Amino acid sequence: MNKKILTALIINIFVVLATAGISISYYFYSNNPLVESGFDSYKFFTTDSNILAAISSLVIIPYEIQILRNKREKLPRFAVVFKYIGMVSVMLTFFTVMVVLLPKYKAEFLLLGTSFYMHLLGPIAALVTVLFLETDSKIKFGETFLALIPVAIYGAVYLTEVLIIGEENGGWSDFYTFNSGGHWYISLPVMILFTLIIAVVTRLVHNKLTK
Repeated sequence: MNKKILTALIINIFVVLATAGISISYYFYSNNPLVESGFDSYKFFTTDSNILAAISSLVIIPYEIQILRNKREKLPRFAVVFKYIGMVSVMLTFFTVMVVLLPKYKAEFLLLGTSFYMHLLGPIAALVTVLFLETDSKIKFGETFLALIPVAIYGAVYLTEVLIIGEENGGWSDFYTFNSGGHWYISLPVMILFTLIIAVVTRLVHNKLTK
């Protein structure tokens, strides 16, 4: 039996169930004072990136089952690349929390309750599967730029809500403090560059461990 694929399958099923359960729970309860309803949770990249990672896990699960049943030999490239994109997104969430937000907010606000999974356990689960378990296909260098798409889209929406609409007109508050001091033009390129660094480094490790 392919033990790596079996382990990846178990983790992916856990990721899908945990993310779905937590996302649904936001409609009934949240320890985040910025979330007044379940729909509000989608304004956070944390929620969006974890959902993206969970969807990528859901996509790859049937192929892993087929491998375990000897119905196919390897994972399709598109599923591996999609999973890689989701992993990069949640790892950006992980590093943003640890480097940017943890010094500004209380640890119990960021790392306890559902936040423990969304900020820590979920990203690590995605990292482990992509780097060490789902290593059937190498990721091309050009595909690292695909991992920038989620953060670029979110960044555009975030700046529109914070700068163009503004909190006083029903937009978002600058809860990620990316426009602190009016320096959004520095924060956005830095976040995109950091995402690219995550994408490049994880691609190198993944490809090194590919069969």
